[in-house]
Amino acid sequence: MSWKSFTLNFIWGIVSIISIIIFSTQDKEWFIDGRGINDICDVMKYIENDDIRTVGITLTLPLFIPFIYAIVWRRQRSIWQYSVIVALLLFWLWRFVIRYQLCW
Repeated sequence: MSWKSFTLNFIWGIVSIISIIIFSTQDKEWFIDGRGINDICDVMKYIENDDIRTVGITLTLPLFIPFIYAIVWRRQRSIWQYSVIVALLLFWLWRFVIRYQLCW
């Protein structure tokens, strides 16, 4: 793998992480302080808020298209690309799905 491919994957991974964080943050999430509201479950339970996950999912799902293009159509496969796409997918799942499902 060339240094250009490595650099592009690294930069695109950072841009994707920042975009996922921006579009997955709830508007009242800054209320979490550890004293009264401890986590995202308390925010969803006690504070009336709009669930914006569908918009965030729609806006961040296209971030995976360049990786799919490089792996499937251009056949540029490397362990670095696979690790970046798996890390991004797990982070994406955590921010939009898993952290809301772990509310008991």
